[in-house]
Amino acid sequence: MEKTMSPENILNSAIEGIKSGMNSVENKYDSHIREKAIEEVNKKIAEKGLEINQIENDDYESMISDLSKDIRADYAKKAAQGLFAFIGIDMLLGI
Repeated sequence: MEKTMSPENILNSAIEGIKSGMNSVENKYDSHIREKAIEEVNKKIAEKGLEINQIENDDYESMISDLSKDIRADYAKKAAQGLFAFIGIDMLLGI
């Protein structure tokens, strides 16, 4: 028996594809943020003359988590400023 694609099946398939693509982008974004945070944390640890293995794992993960939040906020701010500049609001708001 041949399986036909009804409009409902086509729509559901498209929606699932979009969701999958969004999850993939989100996972890549999360990985990018975490990599940046790890680089910064490692740099700060080295600046203090310490080794990474001297830091407790929970403390290390906490530092990465905190820095990840800061990086996300910075990216969000830059994205908003870029959007405002794109639409010309930056001059009105003095950003």
